[in-house]
Amino acid sequence: MFNFEDFCDYVQMSIKDHLPVEQQDAKVTINNVMKNNGLTLHGVVVHPEGQCVAPTIYLEGFFKQYEGGADLDSVMDKIAGTISEHLNTPEEFSDVAQMYSNYDAVKDKIVMAVVNTAKNRELLSQVPHTEREDLSLIYKVVVGTGADGIGSITIRNEHMEQWGVTVDEIHEMAMKNTKEILPVTVQTMTEVMREMFGSDGMPEEMAAMMFSDMPLNQQMFIISNKSKVNGAASMFYEDTLSELADKIGTSLYILPSSVHEVIAVSTDMGTPEALAGMVREVNGGQVAPEEQLSDHVYKFDAKAKIISLADTTMEQLKVSESNVNYEATQAAGEVNRPRHRR
Repeated sequence: MFNFEDFCDYVQMSIKDHLPVEQQDAKVTINNVMKNNGLTLHGVVVHPEGQCVAPTIYLEGFFKQYEGGADLDSVMDKIAGTISEHLNTPEEFSDVAQMYSNYDAVKDKIVMAVVNTAKNRELLSQVPHTEREDLSLIYKVVVGTGADGIGSITIRNEHMEQWGVTVDEIHEMAMKNTKEILPVTVQTMTEVMREMFGSDGMPEEMAAMMFSDMPLNQQMFIISNKSKVNGAASMFYEDTLSELADKIGTSLYILPSSVHEVIAVSTDMGTPEALAGMVREVNGGQVAPEEQLSDHVYKFDAKAKIISLADTTMEQLKVSESNVNYEATQAAGEVNRPRHRR
């Protein structure tokens, strides 16, 4: 039975045997792709001759099927089917390389996403970003939309240099565009639960009885965007938070439930330390590692209209991170220290 490395090698060598005849001359490579929080995924890329864009089909899920007992040829057929399904480049992707060389062509398509700074040091060294507390805003260019979601390409340092623009200019465009391309959504948890059960066939009246409204200062408000992807960046729209705070009548605590959404609650709902404990518990058991945003809670001050860490400070985080790095260095030193015999 193959291990994952051998499985990737086999896919690269044998996938053409499972593709249609017209795709037999395509170039096949295996790419390692850095994702959020340091996760690296392995994808097969089938690049037909004369086509400037080719999809990356990640292999981890297919390997789990094989590891779970699925027939190897059947798994290869599934990979080939997924490749063929995505090989027809949407019209908006066809001139992406030419578009990307021209800042004027992409500036109105720049949007932002938010990641954890400490967990993405390597990525952040390669991309323009703006740090906000323990988080960093990174920037993407939307290159297409469809039934499967939004296609985007992360802006890297070399793109910024090619365009001759600054991080501040990119950030300004992203703040403007994201709200237009990916409008902010704010829903109570009650509304979300009603929608969920309604879509499963529950009568609206029954759902309303099960999930009745509570006082605003006791409700959870889910903040995301229309696509529900990378929606946590919406927490940095102070006007949205200000409107919600005015509606509730208090300042807000912001709980980072994932990179896709955050939860806002009234500051009447508990202490930031207790809420941070809830966030850590959820992150530890219910959120995939690559989708986690932070273990900390933020406060939106309704009067000052600013957002900041609530359960800790940046100074404390820096000391903590420094201690972790020091302990890791010391441990490595102890392992590597030569032993002298007498």
